[in-house]
Amino acid sequence: MLTAKVMLLGDMGVGKTSILYRLIYNRFEGQYKSTLGVEILSHDVTPADGSDPMRLVLWDTDGDFGTQIFDTVYVTGASAAIIVSDVTRPQTVTRMVELVRGFEERFPGRPYRALLNKIDLPEAAGSAGLIAELAKSSVKSVSAKTGVGIAESFVELAQAIRRRQL
Repeated sequence: MLTAKVMLLGDMGVGKTSILYRLIYNRFEGQYKSTLGVEILSHDVTPADGSDPMRLVLWDTDGDFGTQIFDTVYVTGASAAIIVSDVTRPQTVTRMVELVRGFEERFPGRPYRALLNKIDLPEAAGSAGLIAELAKSSVKSVSAKTGVGIAESFVELAQAIRRRQL
């Protein structure tokens, strides 16, 4: 089975861990618990095209790293990234764009998905404008609480990893 290391990046409280728990355990924890350092989980994804399953080794990072994450040993060997922001906090969208640019510079040509989380909550004024103005990649709207868009995002990422043979 093909295995790929996937980094989860984004500010504190954007829902990186909640996204993983929805993906892996199909549950949502309402109480916020900050990740300290890195939590590593794995999940097997079966691509929609019927190809062999792929094991994603998911590195859930502490949101305190910011763009300095690219200077740590944690990112070594990353095949891809999930970069998360929170629709209720426009500053996290700005950080998401910074992280996308940092990932593109550090890992040119490697796939990533930019996820705008918490779409089940009212969008903060300015979030949509920031996304349209700043994000050069397509941003997918998801909800860790309801599960909307989560599984599909990881399947799409696995297919991109396989196409690029990373």
